[in-house]
Amino acid sequence: MKEKPIVVLVDVFFLHLAQTGIKTYIDSLIRQIENYQGTKYRFIVYPSPRKISSGNFFKGKTARWKNWLFQFRYFFHKLIVLPGLSYRYQTDLVFCPDILAPLWSRGRRIAVIHDAFFWESPEHYHPLWRKIYLFFVKGSIQRGTRVLTVSNYAKSKIQPFLKTPFPIKAIPTGLDVGIRKKPDSQNSPLDCPYFLHVGVMEKRKNLAVLVQAFALFSEQCDEEYKLVLVGQRGPRRTLDAFDEVVGEIRRLGLQKQVILPGYLSDEDLERYYHFATAYVFPSKNEGFGLPVLEAFSYGLPVIIGPQGALMEVGGAAVLRSDSFGPDDFTKRMKQVAGDPDLRTKLIALGYKRLQAFRGEKFFLSLQAYFKEIVHGN
Repeated sequence: MKEKPIVVLVDVFFLHLAQTGIKTYIDSLIRQIENYQGTKYRFIVYPSPRKISSGNFFKGKTARWKNWLFQFRYFFHKLIVLPGLSYRYQTDLVFCPDILAPLWSRGRRIAVIHDAFFWESPEHYHPLWRKIYLFFVKGSIQRGTRVLTVSNYAKSKIQPFLKTPFPIKAIPTGLDVGIRKKPDSQNSPLDCPYFLHVGVMEKRKNLAVLVQAFALFSEQCDEEYKLVLVGQRGPRRTLDAFDEVVGEIRRLGLQKQVILPGYLSDEDLERYYHFATAYVFPSKNEGFGLPVLEAFSYGLPVIIGPQGALMEVGGAAVLRSDSFGPDDFTKRMKQVAGDPDLRTKLIALGYKRLQAFRGEKFFLSLQAYFKEIVHGN
């Protein structure tokens, strides 16, 4: 007798808003599902990712009424729509990659909590929405929702804040890319070497310190370099560091050396990746650190700070600053810029490290976890 497939409802509603790590996580998951050829699972992705990608109504810096509208729709989706869909499709499992699973549904439930920011940095969230989120997160977990996270570092940070009836499981995110070779026909976007950072300009990214480090580097380096900070403002005023970063650039007189291209098309972004000297990621707080793997895929040496998740992901393939201060980042930037052999070594280690976080490996680990949960283990 043919075995009945495990029916998994995958909730991607948060793609309406997501711009950073959660978006990359969901996008990678969707690609794996689209390529899935097996018969043991039936995946239902809702809402349609293609319909979501066609609109930007909730993305970027939005008006307050839009934020309230999104929150209302989000909770209605989680508490009403998803449970109804779980019975409509007779699901065995509801998988929510964005912190909150429904309070009830048909079958088991999994919520992916990517980091402990909700608990560690409450000042960055609207107090009412944070209180509501945590109320429903706690209620969902008390009703049997399993918690999945993206790294052992994130697990160690989340555990003190959550009392769960089941162990928290860490499955590293997979970046579904190979090694991206530089096209022969492509030219550098700049006329001199440069360091690169890509990401939303949030305070925890520590970009003002990166600007300070670059100023010191420029003073100590005979060759002209530039710093490229690709990305938009933070999604909320309490998180946004754009004005602080621009202010630091002006204070240090770096308006011509620090490039702020804002949002870039995929083609333009790839050009910046392909020709950078190194990727610098000074963030103080990450649950995983997908930009490290992204930089590895483009063959870039990567400089990080002493941050637990980034060290876990990067391993021996990254160059780590001794502190989050500008002097130590300057030292690492000088090392990378002045030592071609070191760059070659780090690039090779990055390619090797990338293989440990393949999208296929991530998806197979997820499937094994789904099977374990559905069969009651």
